[in-house]
Formats: sequence, C-alpha cells, structure tokens
Amino acid sequence: MIDQKQTNKLCLRWKGKQRRIGITGGIASGKTIIGDFLFQAKQWPIVDADVYAHEAFRAESEIAKKVLLRYGSTIITNSSNNDQIINRKALAKIVFQNEIEKNWLEGIIHPFVNKRIEEELEKLKLHSIVILIIPLLFEKNYTGLCSEICYIDCSRSMQLKRLQSRDQLSLEEANQRIDAQWDNALKKQFADHIINNSNNDETWKVQVKTLYKV
Repeated sequence: MIDQKQTNKLCLRWKGKQRRIGITGGIASGKTIIGDFLFQAKQWPIVDADVYAHEAFRAESEIAKKVLLRYGSTIITNSSNNDQIINRKALAKIVFQNEIEKNWLEGIIHPFVNKRIEEELEKLKLHSIVILIIPLLFEKNYTGLCSEICYIDCSRSMQLKRLQSRDQLSLEEANQRIDAQWDNALKKQFADHIINNSNNDETWKVQVKTLYKV
C-alpha cells in the first residue's frame, strides 16, 4: 500500500509550457517500440532513462569502478582491448536475487540517471514536445517531470514470454524482474492514458495514432 504523501506525489504533473509525454510501463511492455514510433511519426525528441543507465556502466566510469570493486571478476567481460566491461546480465542476476544489493546499486545509478535526464531536458528546452521513456517513472518519483503519463499496459503472461525470449531468462528469473517493479494495476491508476500492448500484433499502433493524432 502507498500512503497519502506518496499518492500526492504520483498525482504531480509538470506545469511548464513544454509538453512532456512520459511513457512508462512494466518491463517488456513495449515502451521503447512505442516511443520510437512516435519519434519516427512526429519527430518528437526522446529522453530515455535506460540509455543513461547503460551509460553509467561505460568502461572506466566512476560507477563502473564502484561496481567492479564490489563484485569483482564475477561480473567482468574482457573486451578485445582488455577493458574490464561489466556483464550486465551477470550483475542483474546478483541484484534481482538480493534486495540489499539491488538497493545499493540503485543508490548509485539513479542519481546519475536523474542528472542526465535534467541535462537532456535543458538541451531540449526549446522543443515544444518531448517524450520521456522512464521504466521506473512512478517508483522513482518522476511524475512531476511529465505533463502527462502514458502507461503501456501488458499482461503478466506476455511480459514473461517476452522477457524469457528477449533476455534468455528462466521463468523464475523473469518473475523476479517483474516483481521488482510496482504492480501494473497500481501504476495504471495514476496514468493519464493507457495503451494496451498485451498482444503480439500492432493493435497498440491504432491506439497510439488515435491518442496522439499520428
């Protein structure tokens, strides 16, 4: 359950002149596909939190150094030029099985992601419309950055199917990834728009076209 203070935060919206469309949803719901479609159709620039999370792990970054110091050789993939590259799948396996490790990692990743989002929004301040793709939009209190929130809904069975296929996960691992996020039903309550992407077809496209006049 969430308290009244959290509820108030989830209802916050950006009130500036720039229209900021927040796209979120459960893991493997199709956020990136839908964001890319809108970019192609409308040329609205995208601010993607996942891009910055990947950026945080680049070789020799301060975050990568901290992660390597904590987990050592268990998460290292050596590149052709002997850079110590973090194996994100090996790291995910550790953190999704241990809440303490997950909290530690999020504690160093999310401040970096926050900073990068703010930097990109500053660069794009003259654009009238911007898309923000943020997987943990509700969980990490990004609602106040968005003038509206579009939630990509997806059944758990389809999430599991996509996750297992995309990331080569066992059923147990896929369930762990989904359970690490808030329940879909809770997040849908605080969205302004909902796009259903539970089928392996392009019915989502009809919904997006109707919603955003594509």
